[in-house]
Amino acid sequence: MRNAREALVEAALSRWPEHQWHAGDLHHGAFHFVLIAPNGPSIRATLGQHGRERSRREANTLLTLEAAQLPLTIPQVLDGPHWAKPPRTWMTSLTTVPGSPAADLTTCSTQRISAYAAIMNTLRAASSACDSLPPVRAWCGGDRWPDIVQRDLIPRLGTPLGGVATERVETLLEAESHVESTLCHGDFGPHNILWSEEKVASVIDFDHACMGDPAIDIAPLISFHGASRLTSLGSAETIRRAMLHRATLPLQVAASAHLAGLGQLRDHALANFAQRSAERTLFDPNGETPD
Repeated sequence: MRNAREALVEAALSRWPEHQWHAGDLHHGAFHFVLIAPNGPSIRATLGQHGRERSRREANTLLTLEAAQLPLTIPQVLDGPHWAKPPRTWMTSLTTVPGSPAADLTTCSTQRISAYAAIMNTLRAASSACDSLPPVRAWCGGDRWPDIVQRDLIPRLGTPLGGVATERVETLLEAESHVESTLCHGDFGPHNILWSEEKVASVIDFDHACMGDPAIDIAPLISFHGASRLTSLGSAETIRRAMLHRATLPLQVAASAHLAGLGQLRDHALANFAQRSAERTLFDPNGETPD
């Protein structure tokens, strides 16, 4: 981490010397480093292969959302992406938005649920202005995702887990095929909702944003709160589809990591799929099922 920080700070100072990057906070996400300058912007630096394609897609997504004039505070692109060697990464400069994640991400208060609903309704209302967004699951292969699972992931899972993975992917694809697409955040967990003075201040990390099944945005929430506590966010059928989406999330992470050449992350995600399958918690952490 220390060497990565030093290289990223040096690259940031070379490109944007007016900010105090050496005093910035460094955060390590699954697919990015994020360096936040004191009283300044942030840098997202891609991890793994195909960083140019990925960082451009993510930047274009934010530009599309900015053009849609969402009544939400979200990061805006300031500059980039630019190649930095070292640390051999693509860097994008973004505005730093206010707020911080809730102290307890698993709290499921009425206020929290109401905030989720309001944000999701805001995204849905902007759907017509965002039809140029990437296709669903572009971050983990898009239309190629099922083939990546079959060709590259299932051999690593073996049997019978490979059969479980095949069934989960096929069931999801069939379920979402009948649904009208809307604007989805794509990684709508409480860790990406920032609060200030008990009000939502910002929403971050739109890397997976797409036009897709609205149940996509309920799926990550299930991991934190359980499906039974989210029934006010959609119809019974929507919650059912959200559980189907949730069951495939480890396979999506694994596919994206595989494409990026991040073998350790890929194997961790596959181990997560195997553990949830063994514990019968693929759909819901409390063992609920969509049937």
